[in-house]
Amino acid sequence: MMSALRRKISALKHRILLFMGLDLYLDSPDRTILEQEIIPYFRDLSEFHKILFVGCDWYTTSYKKLLKNKEYWTIEIDPKKRQYGSDKHIVDGIQNLSLHIEPGYFDLIFFNGVFGFGLNTKDDTDKAFQAYFDALRTRGVLVFGWNDISEYKPFAVLEECDNLQKFQSYTFPPLNTSHYLTPETPLRHTFDFFVKNI
Repeated sequence: MMSALRRKISALKHRILLFMGLDLYLDSPDRTILEQEIIPYFRDLSEFHKILFVGCDWYTTSYKKLLKNKEYWTIEIDPKKRQYGSDKHIVDGIQNLSLHIEPGYFDLIFFNGVFGFGLNTKDDTDKAFQAYFDALRTRGVLVFGWNDISEYKPFAVLEECDNLQKFQSYTFPPLNTSHYLTPETPLRHTFDFFVKNI
C-alpha cells in the first residue's frame, strides 16, 4: 500500500513540474551518457535531421528542447504517455511504424529502454528491428540501449534477432566504439550503435 501511495505522489509531482514547464531528468549514468554525449553529437550533425525516439515518459519531455531544430518524432504504445511525446507523436506499437511513415524516412532512431520493458519476445523484437531497418534511410543510424542482465534481457538479443543482422556496427566517434557498457550501472545498461548500409 505504501509503495502505491509513493508512486501516486511521484506521478503527481511530475505532473506539477511538467505543468510549470520545468525540464525533468532521470538521474542515472546511462541517461547522462544519452543526454550529454549521444543526443548532442547527432543533434549537431546536419545529416541527422529526422529523428525518432521509441518510447516516452516523464523523463523524456526535455528532448523536445534538446532537438528543437530537428524533426523530432516519438512512438509509444501507451496513449497515456502522449503528453511526454513530441509534437509528431505516434500512438502505436513499433511493429506498425510503416503504417505511419514512408520507408527510408528517418535519419536516426533511438530504441532505448524498451527491450525487456514491454518489448520482451524474440518475435516482437525482431519485428521491431525490421521496422527500424525499413524506416531508416541508407546510412541511417540505430541507437539501441538495453540492460544486459538476465532479469531484463529475455533472450540473447544481439545474437538471436535475424533482422538486427541486416545492420552493420557503427563506431560512435565520441566513445570510439560501437558497443558501450555504461560504467557504474547495476543494470549493465549498454548502448549498441548500428548503421543501415543498403
